[in-house]
Amino acid sequence: MPEVNPEHSLICLEQGVLRIIRDFCLVLSSQNIRYVVSQNELGPWEIFVQEEDLYAAETQIALYKQENPDWEKEFAALPVLKPSTQPLWFLLIPVTCTFFQFHYSHIKELGLSDAGRILKGEWWRLFTAQTIHNGNYHLVSNLLSGFFVFSLIAFKMPLSRIAPFIILAAALANLETAFIMKEYYSLGFSSTVFAGLGALATLEVRVLKKERLYRRMVPWFAVLLLAVFLGVGDETSRVDIWGHFLGLAMGMLAGFAPPKKWLKWGEPLGKFDVIVVLAIYAFFAWVWKIAA
Repeated sequence: MPEVNPEHSLICLEQGVLRIIRDFCLVLSSQNIRYVVSQNELGPWEIFVQEEDLYAAETQIALYKQENPDWEKEFAALPVLKPSTQPLWFLLIPVTCTFFQFHYSHIKELGLSDAGRILKGEWWRLFTAQTIHNGNYHLVSNLLSGFFVFSLIAFKMPLSRIAPFIILAAALANLETAFIMKEYYSLGFSSTVFAGLGALATLEVRVLKKERLYRRMVPWFAVLLLAVFLGVGDETSRVDIWGHFLGLAMGMLAGFAPPKKWLKWGEPLGKFDVIVVLAIYAFFAWVWKIAA
């Protein structure tokens, strides 16, 4: 990108969601037109050009809009899945822990979600249980469904910004299930996936325009019906149903955690996201150290 002369005055060319502004940046870069991008306090992203480049920039953006009539089209609820590498760092947690579990059988006993032991104070089981599995099929099915759900979240915002809340939601679901069912044993990443599914639905509800109430509720109804099929159809015993549906409910609450402007205007990945990912890895290493 050509450098902007700080001595020249800058004029706002366009404002909108980050995805659209990035497209405009590519258009201007292709014509060697200088620009600056920033986010204003109200949320929209803005692209600025120097006064002398304003006419050329406006001409190129007008041509782009003319050639791409759907440029202003907003994201539909539950958008088409696009491949993303973001879920991989998250899925690495259950993959790594389950790998060690398969090689050291005692790990399952140390990390299992055991209602009796949880209620006696072994709180770390609320988190360690999310990372181990009954077998290869159990692990692979959770990884595939998790990749789908977390890719959809990453399509809207950096996954790291909501992952801690999803993990906490799954832990709360395990705790609530322990209070409901005293003879409760479970393990697997599925509670985390269901929490992610609930969070995804809430994110979609929050970005929908203020239409009729039933229209805004559609994402919640959709994931609830999906949860019915996935939860009841699971190969594990019936006790997991409570964990699944409570995970979904807690995830719906977790979806309110991110600021709305991140969802409406877009939020790019940054150094903060790397720090969050490392902190999550450190947290799981710590809870497993306590469990051992």
